[in-house]
Amino acid sequence: MTERAREAIPTILIVGMQNSVHVARWISMLRGGFARIVVFPVHTEQPAPELRPWLPVSSLGDVEALAPGEVGVVHLSKSDGERYATWKTEREAGRLFPPSLGIETNPSLTLPDELITAIRALRPDIVHTMEVQLAGYLALGAKRYLGNAMPPWLLSNWGSDIYLYHRLPEHRPIVLELVQAVDGYLAECRRDVQLVRRLGLKGHVFDPMPASGGIDFSTVPALDRLTPPSRRDTILVKGYHGWSGRGMHILSALHLAAPALRSHRIRVQFCSAAMLEMMRAMAESDGLDIAPVPYAPTHEEALSRIADARIVVGIGISDGIGTTLLEAMCYGAFPIKATTSCACEWIRNGRDGIIVDPHDVKSLAEAIVQAALDDALVDAAAPRNRACVEGRWDVGRNKATGQSIYRHMLGDARRAAMTAA
Repeated sequence: MTERAREAIPTILIVGMQNSVHVARWISMLRGGFARIVVFPVHTEQPAPELRPWLPVSSLGDVEALAPGEVGVVHLSKSDGERYATWKTEREAGRLFPPSLGIETNPSLTLPDELITAIRALRPDIVHTMEVQLAGYLALGAKRYLGNAMPPWLLSNWGSDIYLYHRLPEHRPIVLELVQAVDGYLAECRRDVQLVRRLGLKGHVFDPMPASGGIDFSTVPALDRLTPPSRRDTILVKGYHGWSGRGMHILSALHLAAPALRSHRIRVQFCSAAMLEMMRAMAESDGLDIAPVPYAPTHEEALSRIADARIVVGIGISDGIGTTLLEAMCYGAFPIKATTSCACEWIRNGRDGIIVDPHDVKSLAEAIVQAALDDALVDAAAPRNRACVEGRWDVGRNKATGQSIYRHMLGDARRAAMTAA
């Protein structure tokens, strides 16, 4: 590659959770000769294995030296002591953003001054924040300082980022400021597009697509190579219970449905101590084969659990698509989701899955019983759901869409540079 050609390759700075498989999937979909991709970490965790190959970068020369397919990860040069001192000063001055629910604001999270330094040193053509409360708030802090010197900013929101947080008094003014500051917006759900427009979005709105980009379906077994859903006996439960997840509601529904479920295996992921105690009581009093499963050490193991499941249940007070929904649709597991998600944009209720009010435990119990006993229902849903995700979550199709989004943003960058000149 000539020096002129090398210099012409744009740089996209992705601000996000570098340990997230969703960020890694998005980057894997787009890495290559189209652009240089550099990740700015929102915290000090190690990058996800799926992000390889990557190299640490701290200068423009480091970025320009990246080979096609290599990803740069910004080297955070502050020591723990320096980051703590900055964090302490910002906290005492009241300049820290409100913490993301379930994540305490702490010195392991990067701060706007570090992002400002990276933007000035690396001179990206686009800043793309993947997620709002960590990445988006961080970029908003940089935007407040840089003003018009901030590169064009593309915001992706995940799950509850805006749908839930715009309702919370501590977060609402920050969310309003943020959606009015971005230059481009990429949602997972049509629901959120309508919402951000009501909140005052001025930037360009792109057609929604999954935050994780897509998967290579050539690596996913055909449905006829998997056990038919009607011959599977596992109910897989996403057991989060906290600021959004309502795993205890699912356990309550399983208790109500127990007489119809004694021939099924119930396996619960992400259990709290309270959930473990309740599950032990249910196993004894209800005669259920219910047990926790440990955190899957690899993504492949997590997918194998879904492929073994007849039903996948995940309920919360707020969600987006939920990658688990898409994975269930891939592997033939019948999904049960909440009305507070965007599942209705992917499945037809009562036909391809069941969507229930997260607070209506009785209806949730009825949905689980129906999916557990109706073989025709789950077998008929599997091929429809697989066709849906193959059409909308395919890495090849969505790669072209992702590149088109970035090209649109790069056009904005060029126009801004010409105006400034």
